[in-house]
Amino acid sequence: MNPIDDWMARRVTVHLITSGPQGPVLVGARVLFGQDPEEVARALGGLSPQAPLVALDVVTETVSLYRGCALHVDRVVFAEPGLVSAWPAVVPVEGLTPSVPALVAEEDPAPEDARPRLRRFASYGIVTDPAGRVLLSRIAEGFPGAGTWHLPGGGVDTGEDVRAALRREVLEETGQSGVVGELITVASHRRAGSTGTDIYAVWVFSHVHVADPGKPWVNEEHGSTADCGWFTPAELTELRLSTTARRGMEFLVRHRRRG
Repeated sequence: MNPIDDWMARRVTVHLITSGPQGPVLVGARVLFGQDPEEVARALGGLSPQAPLVALDVVTETVSLYRGCALHVDRVVFAEPGLVSAWPAVVPVEGLTPSVPALVAEEDPAPEDARPRLRRFASYGIVTDPAGRVLLSRIAEGFPGAGTWHLPGGGVDTGEDVRAALRREVLEETGQSGVVGELITVASHRRAGSTGTDIYAVWVFSHVHVADPGKPWVNEEHGSTADCGWFTPAELTELRLSTTARRGMEFLVRHRRRG
């Protein structure tokens, strides 16, 4: 547990660059437990459920407001296609809204008969090398998805941004140092945990390039990673992939087609 978690609360917001009366405008809203960031963005723009969006950025703010009150806010930015170039010039002088003070209030509590809730914000990488291989880590026994091959990455610590978190996780899980590049997408996932906990996660997927790959090795003790390795695209089809890895690969294919 990060000791900062004891005094710094976490929030997630979503922002959309959309068309206004006089050109591109940026609108924003808080993302509540269980909400999908893309769905919130489409609602902000009055768009159809199938309207395409481009994930542009994740901006992290950590602000101490007053004694005993500090917030870590992960702000997910989308744009309608054709408006990507407006970022970040479209950001108002006063900053992104909702403002940090407007996010202090807790969400409405869950019903008394609801399951316990757990919220996660995680950063995962599609990690490649100059030969086109993909780096994966295998989940250790005792963890959800045990035995499956997974994308390097994991939870973003309080006070940490998604890029720093991804670099740290890749190094811990595989011993490789990479450069975090293009944002691929931001998605959400909700499931019931083995303890009956209602688990809701926001997943950030980014490309990571390792220019000088070495032999992968697990650089953490007693963690969730049992093994790691480089795989060719052909070898990937023979592996049992985690839900996160399957979704990440699907997002990457769609992202390349769109590009």
